Amino acid sequence: MKKIFLFCLLLGGLSTTAWASCSFDSGYMTSQLNISLPATISVPVDATPNSELWSSGWVSASGNNISCNSTGVVSGVLAAGIGAAVPGFTNSNGFPSVFKTNIDGIGISVYWCNNANCNPNYNNVTPIASLAWPVSATQYPLKNSWWVRLVKTGPILNGGQLQVSGTSTVSYQNLQVAQLTFTGATAVTSRACEINPDSQGITVPLPTVLKSDFPAGLGVLADNGKARAFRINLRCDSGVQVWYRIDGASSGNQVLDNASGAGMAGGVGVQLFYGDVSSTLVQPLATRALQTTTTGAGQAVSIPLAAKYYKTASTVTGGQVAVTATFTMTYE
Repeated sequence: MKKIFLFCLLLGGLSTTAWASCSFDSGYMTSQLNISLPATISVPVDATPNSELWSSGWVSASGNNISCNSTGVVSGVLAAGIGAAVPGFTNSNGFPSVFKTNIDGIGISVYWCNNANCNPNYNNVTPIASLAWPVSATQYPLKNSWWVRLVKTGPILNGGQLQVSGTSTVSYQNLQVAQLTFTGATAVTSRACEINPDSQGITVPLPTVLKSDFPAGLGVLADNGKARAFRINLRCDSGVQVWYRIDGASSGNQVLDNASGAGMAGGVGVQLFYGDVSSTLVQPLATRALQTTTTGAGQAVSIPLAAKYYKTASTVTGGQVAVTATFTMTYE
């Protein structure tokens, strides 16, 4: 009987090149940093998209030295609690720069710097999600700094607790060199004012006057009995700067032009004054003015104004007087 023996020889060998990687130099490890989110953010109701709500600035972490034995790239990964890029927000190089948080209308930006001279203009810094710097076969003495910003990206319909779970990381090839963790939570509220119902569309009825009531020259009708006072009333949260602006068609001298057409008076306009009918302080048109900064919740705010006839031409013709002004309120 024949016996056949089969021998399989497994030939092994050594690669002519070592595994491409980076490693920490002796005594160094991954740099770790915790950044505390602000306890509260109070968002102005009229803050525009891309308004900065909070910024950490550059925060230094521990440095580390690494050595790489081949070429590769630097890469970054955002924390799990950070969502997709918000459309329309990019830095100067076109990289997505603002990412979603758990609060609709608030985004977050995360930047990392590897040297001692970090760019003070975040718009010129590559967000970590777009990092793709080349890595060479050399030693890197890394400094490790982080910058985090919270940005308004749209309407904030509901407040709540802003939190960012997970860890953002930066790696040189296969080596994770830096980690950032967020601690705490941010209570998000909006600062705002509400215009009272009696001020939502104000009509100021001026009395009938005679042509003889006007001065010989151009100017305001001085009889305070022919003027009318009115107020813009609102109620505001605490800590709100209340600004207002009045606009309307005007041919000059801060006077609102009378409407034109059949039956309208000629040579007459209306001038607004800040205060009551005795006021001589002309209310400027097309000018933003600070009324007050509130100090208490639900604080009542009232803007006192008075309307007075103004002679705009040497000849006044009889008819109706009707002027229109737009009041714009802004809050910060």
